[in-house]
Amino acid sequence: MLQQVPDRTPHSERTDSSCSLVFLASASILIGIATGTICGTFRLFLEWLEFTRTEMAPRFLHGSPWGGFFLVVGVALAALTAVEMVRRLAPLAAGSGIPHVEAVLSGITGPASWPLIPVKFVGGLLAIGSGLALGREGPSVQMGAAVADAIARRLSLGRADCRALLAAGAGAGLATAFNAPAAGAVFVLEELVGQFEARMVCAALGASISAIMFSRGILGSVDKRR
Repeated sequence: MLQQVPDRTPHSERTDSSCSLVFLASASILIGIATGTICGTFRLFLEWLEFTRTEMAPRFLHGSPWGGFFLVVGVALAALTAVEMVRRLAPLAAGSGIPHVEAVLSGITGPASWPLIPVKFVGGLLAIGSGLALGREGPSVQMGAAVADAIARRLSLGRADCRALLAAGAGAGLATAFNAPAAGAVFVLEELVGQFEARMVCAALGASISAIMFSRGILGSVDKRR
């Protein structure tokens, strides 16, 4: 169940006024750069953990009577640590994160604060890296949305622009997770906001394309191996 949180938007920012399209596009590019860097690093670490688990773990287990025991204990401890981090530090980081982003955009609940980002990052690495059946797109979408919300608030943008940039940040996270900028923009327009308008398209494309450019710089060696 989604946790209800108060609206943290200062009264001076609670306005429906819109900034210029150029400024919105520039903000979306900044959000894409930040999201691509964070989510690209997240994906890079997940690739390394997957390689360690699938290539190195069998070597460690071979001929070791205690290897299986320590592996199971390690996975259990990693999952428990992730759960405790979420419970104590950022309850809104529970689950995949996509339903929470959709609820924020629908006005059902408020956006998560910035501490969600490190909790989701580390908790996701522990949970997914240990082999649990989870996907990287959920954490990437929620971290992208949290990054966008933090930057939009710092820029003192109006409510409509904050909403557009939050959706764009979520799309940038998805684009980074799948290395597909078009998929990020389509996800924003079809799944998150369900409408086609120039400002939303501009924000979604700006964030997704810039996120992919920076994430590919981080993941270049990984993508070439595939």
